Amino acid sequence: MDNVIQAWNTAARSYAEAAEISQYARFCRKFVTQYFSNVNKLKILDAGCGSGEYTHILSQNGAAVTGCDAASEMLRIAREKYPAYSYDEVNLTEPLPYEDDSFDLVFCHLVLMDIDPIDTAISEFYRITKEQGRFFFSIVHPAFYRGEWEVDEQGRAVSKKVPAYISLAATEQNFWGTTMHYHRPISYYFNQMTNKGFILKEMLEPKVYEEAKIPDMPLYLFAEFQKG
Repeated sequence: MDNVIQAWNTAARSYAEAAEISQYARFCRKFVTQYFSNVNKLKILDAGCGSGEYTHILSQNGAAVTGCDAASEMLRIAREKYPAYSYDEVNLTEPLPYEDDSFDLVFCHLVLMDIDPIDTAISEFYRITKEQGRFFFSIVHPAFYRGEWEVDEQGRAVSKKVPAYISLAATEQNFWGTTMHYHRPISYYFNQMTNKGFILKEMLEPKVYEEAKIPDMPLYLFAEFQKG
């Protein structure tokens, strides 16, 4: 995991700058702001907080939020941009430094597909969530993410050719520097959650519109679980 953390330290600044202008990041910010509009006075862990955007959004919606991340450079940026909040340097693949039943909500946005393994993280998220508390995670949609877009005569991306789906795979990606992506099918994630004791409350596959691409294909998978 050390090489993964170092890769994100190297990519941190480019990632944070890209997130400020990305239409996909804007969509996610809008979604989270609306979905978690009623979190006043809740205690939330932003697990894998990156540059702190969602720590800020959830706090603005009234929650008491702690951000944590393994990449020190990400945390440096978070503290620069949003210095009012608390941040911990925490490796999600190891036991977490929080007491049992500490949080009303564990929020984990676009993180689990970037770490391996995830079983300790899920077990720890369950442990630190209060009874009847919630766990929310999002990932790039594993059914489509690895595929290559195919275009029509007008150059519009209309479909994806997916070479494989069921098998686990680790691949390098180079959007902000070289980082790792860990592909897992949806069943892998959901079995991890339910085997640890979480109960599925809602799964969402929202449309993300982009003029150059067909909108009727989900780019993200969002899911909310409850403890107990």
